[in-house]
Amino acid sequence: MKNTSYILALAFMLLSCTGFLDERPSKAIDTPGSLESLQSMLDYGTMNFSAGMNIMLADEYFTDDAGFLSFTPWHQNLYLWKADPFELEDQIFEWRTCYNQIQISNLVLEALEKNEEKRSDIANQIKGTALFYRANAYYNLYSLYMEGPNLESKGLTPKIPVRNSTSITLSPELAGTEEIKAVIRGDLEEADRLMAGDPEYLTRPSLKAVKALKARIYLSWGDYDNALIASRETMALGLVLEDYSVYDHSITYPIEEFNKETIWYVRSGSSFSSQSGFQVDDDLYALYDTSDLRRDLFFITRPAGYVNFRGSYTGGITHFTGLASDEVYLTYSECLIRTGELEQAEQVLNELLSKRHSDEFIPEEFLDESQALKIIIEERRKELPFRGLRWTDLRRLNAEDRFRETLKRTYEGQEYSLSPESDQYILPIPARELSFY
Repeated sequence: MKNTSYILALAFMLLSCTGFLDERPSKAIDTPGSLESLQSMLDYGTMNFSAGMNIMLADEYFTDDAGFLSFTPWHQNLYLWKADPFELEDQIFEWRTCYNQIQISNLVLEALEKNEEKRSDIANQIKGTALFYRANAYYNLYSLYMEGPNLESKGLTPKIPVRNSTSITLSPELAGTEEIKAVIRGDLEEADRLMAGDPEYLTRPSLKAVKALKARIYLSWGDYDNALIASRETMALGLVLEDYSVYDHSITYPIEEFNKETIWYVRSGSSFSSQSGFQVDDDLYALYDTSDLRRDLFFITRPAGYVNFRGSYTGGITHFTGLASDEVYLTYSECLIRTGELEQAEQVLNELLSKRHSDEFIPEEFLDESQALKIIIEERRKELPFRGLRWTDLRRLNAEDRFRETLKRTYEGQEYSLSPESDQYILPIPARELSFY
């Protein structure tokens, strides 16, 4: 227990620089290994950050040449979908954040095994929380660095480190796609059995968050049967939708932080502050009709003519990448469509859209699977911009001929493209990190 206490105390010192949601009781630090201290470790702000690279890579924004120069070199490379975006000197903190989350989760899980109260309800909740965080971190890594459904036929064998121990003297093993998916599934299934009730704070995961995360992950993997089960179970726990008609469009950031739709609060570790460098894609902006309240709530036109995003559920400039009711509604509706339950899918979608449109809204009518899927996929684009979900949607939808897209960007008059079969849908391990393995 002495060694565990030392590691936990060291972890507190290493994590104290995160700055986000950093109110920590000193008693917890003084008693490493207690349930209170373990919960405090999981409450550190680093656990509520996600990578911003999936936003950088997707087609929801564009930059002009001047804005491009405001990007870091590796962001420039990601924007143009370069094959080797990372130089040896690049410190990709988003990679490290995921592995910090995994390490913290492992620390807590190991300490719980030595705790006398490890079978209590509180301990179960803490264990479920740690498993949730670990699964989410591996999923975020998977979404950037591992094979997607649209690339299965290429025979690629990407691997990432998997850490099963907190020991810093042991080199981590490199695990492939199926191994990482098995870790994610196993952690979430166990978390589902352990967790109960609603969280005290929305920065903490809950049983509802576990099920919503399962729905997100299974959908991204194209496992629509399991995504249907998970989204239906999430809906059954009770979800609330915000009425967008009550928001004040004149406020700079009109959507409230910690609003009623938030299931689990997470924000992107990357900020996109350049007005010219982060302009909303013209095709995305054109999707919203005149009755759609999201057009004015989500976007703002600057005096210089730039259209920028402002509709984050963080209530500010940073992007919300957590779990919310609207995402679950859309996942549930899509999975119902894919299993032939068009009438129920139509009802679920229209319940959401009725909260997003003015009185001029005409409910959607599903005629067949193909037409219904086209509608629901478009609604995902309109409802969930800049949440980091478009990248995983592109990956899974490129597996279907009817939805395949080639993305295009321009810099200094030269066009760059990303085809559905491109290897650039999988990022290489950052060069600096690769040197450690």
